[in-house]
Amino acid sequence: MDKNKGMMMIIIIMLAVIIVAIVAGAIFLLTSDFGNNSGETHVIIIEQPEISEQDIRTITLSNDITTNLLSHDGGRHVVRVTVGVGINNTDISEADDFIDMLLEREIVMKDIATSILRRTTRDQLAIVGGTETVADEILMALQDAFGSQLIVRVYLGNLVTS
Repeated sequence: MDKNKGMMMIIIIMLAVIIVAIVAGAIFLLTSDFGNNSGETHVIIIEQPEISEQDIRTITLSNDITTNLLSHDGGRHVVRVTVGVGINNTDISEADDFIDMLLEREIVMKDIATSILRRTTRDQLAIVGGTETVADEILMALQDAFGSQLIVRVYLGNLVTS
C-alpha cells in the first residue's frame, strides 16, 4: 500500500506541473505577439513635443573636429567640421545646469562625434540629406551617453571634406 501511495503522489505532482506549464503557456500566447503570422511589427512611438528654435540654446565645441573618414576605395579622406549642440532651454535652470555639465565634458562630446565621423564615408556626407543623417546619429549617441533628452539637435557647420 505504501508503494501505491508514493506512486499516487508522484502522479499528482507530475499532473500539477503539467497543468501549471499549460496555464503558463496559454498566458504567454495570449499576452504576446507569438504566432502573429501577419508579419506586422508593432512599434511604439513616443512623440516629443515640438520645440521651437527660440527654445533651443546652442553651444559650439571649442575646436573644429578634423578626422579621417572611412574609405572603401583605399584613398585617404578627411573631414573638418564645426559641431554645435542644441539644448532644450524651456526650463532655463535645468538647461543651465546641463550645459555646465556638458562643457565640463566637452572631450566626451568630441570623442562621440569623432567616432561617428570615422565610420562615415565621404559619399555618405555628399548625398542629399547625408549630413543630417550623420548629425542625427551623433544626436542619438549624445542622448544615450548623457542619458538626457535635453540634447535636441546637433549642428554640423563649415563641413569640408577632401
